[in-house]
Amino acid sequence: MSSAELSRRSFLRALSVTGAAALLGGCFAPLYGDPQVVTGGRNAQAALRDLEIPEIPGRNGVVLRNELIYLTQGGGGRAASPTHTLRVSLRIDTVPLVLNTAAGRPSAQAVTLVGDYTITPIGERQPIHRGSTFASASFDRTSQRLASDRAVIEAQERAAKSLADSIVTQVAGWYATRSR
Repeated sequence: MSSAELSRRSFLRALSVTGAAALLGGCFAPLYGDPQVVTGGRNAQAALRDLEIPEIPGRNGVVLRNELIYLTQGGGGRAASPTHTLRVSLRIDTVPLVLNTAAGRPSAQAVTLVGDYTITPIGERQPIHRGSTFASASFDRTSQRLASDRAVIEAQERAAKSLADSIVTQVAGWYATRSR
């Protein structure tokens, strides 16, 4: 093969890849896209604003609920006229990562929060969507008890905020792809 034939083949391959990318580029719709701006788009952010989020038990539940309200309502407040309820049940698990053999205690641990959620129309009992996600955060244990206790609390708060972000992303994706 000559170098001219190779360069021609490379040029045709690049041209076909560029053409395919241009054709598929019209299929992209941003998750939070405004339907007035993006034709055929769905406004997931507007649907998120219509979610009512009931209380979630426990300290981590309070942090999770506050973050969910912040993320879905665009900065705070409650839904003015909710159409759906987002219920979340929360499970917490702490796992030792590194064991200090001299002290016989873990020196590093990870906390994992698992959130199972359902979306139910207001006034109905049957959920129309279910999902589950998790978030983890690690922390160091020290010989100072109060410092270790505070490290656990901060790790749980980090995991709760990460979990809220994951739940909102999954719910927004579901709203954006569900049939109208």
